[in-house]
Amino acid sequence: MQKVEDEFTALLFRARQMLVRRAKIIHPELQDQGYRLLAVVIREDAQQQGVLAEKLRLDKATVSRLVQHLQSIGLVSRTPDPQDGRAQLVSATDEAREKWRSSGDMLRQQLRNHLSDWDHDDLEAFGHLMHRLNSTFDDIV
Repeated sequence: MQKVEDEFTALLFRARQMLVRRAKIIHPELQDQGYRLLAVVIREDAQQQGVLAEKLRLDKATVSRLVQHLQSIGLVSRTPDPQDGRAQLVSATDEAREKWRSSGDMLRQQLRNHLSDWDHDDLEAFGHLMHRLNSTFDDIV
């Protein structure tokens, strides 16, 4: 069991390094929390800042500062929410979406290159085990 825990910790550390690298590819000033916010608005489309605060488990003032920073570097925009005139929706800009897509494509290709010499059956088994592990995370996070 210790070997699994050690390797899982190493995998998480490397995944974190990849995300930091991806953030810097998207924009040199993009930090961890801003990356997470951008991920939400890219994957789930426009969101109110209050909703983003809940999803990211951050206070509203922090999200407001993050949105302001991301807007200043051209990664998000704010528009009035047509459902609630008092609120604004935060959306990823076209530039952010393009950089997100291209950085993801590049990292996926690097992963494929690293796994290219793996046996097909090993890849299938690994994929199955990763799915099995991921399906249990809802119980622990």
